[in-house]
Amino acid sequence: MMPETPVREAVSAKPKFTSTERDFMTIGNALTFIKRGLEDSDLRGRLNAATSLLEIDQVLAEEDLLFSAYDFDEAFHHQLTQCQEMEAAEQLKEFKLWWDLLFRTLEPVACETQCSGCCA
Repeated sequence: MMPETPVREAVSAKPKFTSTERDFMTIGNALTFIKRGLEDSDLRGRLNAATSLLEIDQVLAEEDLLFSAYDFDEAFHHQLTQCQEMEAAEQLKEFKLWWDLLFRTLEPVACETQCSGCCA
């Protein structure tokens, strides 16, 4: 006779958060990331040291800052409208350029863009 294993309680079919609440939370994560990223050189350093998009996701997950590209764009535009000084707006734009460049350097590149298309 096999020993009985404990049965987990049934998980409610009702989601913990509505899709609107989830969207706000991830945009909130992106806002938090932007604010922290502007000041936290250690966080930026860890992201700069990442050698893959997966590593970037791992760093963000460790910081409880997961968000999508859409969330980042929404948060960036929101923060930009909140800037009251040109210097703060320029700093925010530079941060976005850094973030975009970080992703471009880690994205896989199609062969055609690296060579004359010999593999096609």
